[in-house]
Amino acid sequence: MRSRFLNLRSKAIAWLTAGFGSFAALATAFALGAFEAADKPELPQITAGQSIDAGKWLIKPLKAWVTDQKIFSVTPKEGQKAVVFAVELMNRTTQSDSGYANTFHPLGKLQAITEQPLAYLDRDGSSLPDLQPGMPEKITYVWVVPSDAVPTGSIELGIEAWKFKLRNNLTGTPGWWSKAPAGTVSLPLSEEG
Repeated sequence: MRSRFLNLRSKAIAWLTAGFGSFAALATAFALGAFEAADKPELPQITAGQSIDAGKWLIKPLKAWVTDQKIFSVTPKEGQKAVVFAVELMNRTTQSDSGYANTFHPLGKLQAITEQPLAYLDRDGSSLPDLQPGMPEKITYVWVVPSDAVPTGSIELGIEAWKFKLRNNLTGTPGWWSKAPAGTVSLPLSEEG
């Protein structure tokens, strides 16, 4: 009789534990779903002359224009134009870095037809040089696009940022990880050339 009572007792404990565990799992899933459905915060939108902290980079957009003339080492072919974006970047890390090439990407109809831009240091025209920490540099980004795809009036660019983590999940070392959208920049687009 005693063994039967212990058997019933252990079954009841097992059923209660499974019930509470299931309830906890459902409550957690509901809470995570509620947080996922919450409104996402608006990304900041900046214009020429305003600065934004984008992880590794402090960004200050200067101007944007379209040309069919040679810009640095890029010469648009017949039926193409260069969309050019001038920006001031400052490396906020402790080491020289050239990982700024894909910090900006066109939004709207240009997003689907552009590739990674060519980036040039205004000071000497070098392509993708390492930027020294704490030293602002003017960089020019160039996208070559079909002439009929060039936006009129203004251009909007997305800004991607790397976030600093004190400890990487795999190695336990500090570093810049987790690339995410940091904001957008909207600039008037002038015609030159």
